[in-house]
Amino acid sequence: MSYYVLAKDRFLVVAMMDVTDDWRICCPVLEFLHVSCMNRSTLASCRGFKTIFNRYAESGSSSLTSATMHEASKAESILELIKGNLRLLGFIDGGTMYLTNGYLKKTQKADKSEVAKAVKAKNDFFSRSG
Repeated sequence: MSYYVLAKDRFLVVAMMDVTDDWRICCPVLEFLHVSCMNRSTLASCRGFKTIFNRYAESGSSSLTSATMHEASKAESILELIKGNLRLLGFIDGGTMYLTNGYLKKTQKADKSEVAKAVKAKNDFFSRSG
């Protein structure tokens, strides 16, 4: 598993990537952001994530408010970045924020299937990194 650096300063924000069986590079976060930026109704929110990434990279999680970031699953330590109706899920390890996937929020609660994808990516990451 590899990743794409989205912001780098004192801390890192990265989008997790993988290679499929047919050798295609798969990056759910970048694919989600790309599609969201093409939609007029989510364009501003999509662009706003860059500010969130840079703020985290400069000062860590203490620089983000609960309106911008909170835990989507406390039991699994999965965090949720928020910008408008857009959500990015991931986790933090050693000061690096690993983003796993994103979704368009439709209900009050975090989407359980999307949280499950983030948990799987996190578990895969830790099983591969030792």
